[in-house]
Amino acid sequence: MIRVLRGIRDFIASPLGKPRAALQESLASNWVAIKLSVMRGQIEPSAPIYIGEVQPGRDCGYMTVESVLKTVEDSWGHWDRKAMAWWCQVLEQANSDLMAGA
Repeated sequence: MIRVLRGIRDFIASPLGKPRAALQESLASNWVAIKLSVMRGQIEPSAPIYIGEVQPGRDCGYMTVESVLKTVEDSWGHWDRKAMAWWCQVLEQANSDLMAGA
């Protein structure tokens, strides 16, 4: 029975992506990893992070590590699921890129 319920949950959640709690956890863990690396001096706060296309049809954008951390810290409680998923992806990629260069 539990296996069937998990299958139903996965089927429903798959087109929508990760559940909100999983997105929040991923966002928080990537934010903390980057924040700690900045605090330890492993990453410069002024280092650029690629954030992708800020608005459809416009050029791709970059923000500093410090700006991204502040944006996420100040706003994530107010974001809808789509915005949270987008910033989660930005932080995951930034975390991967920054840690590879550290």
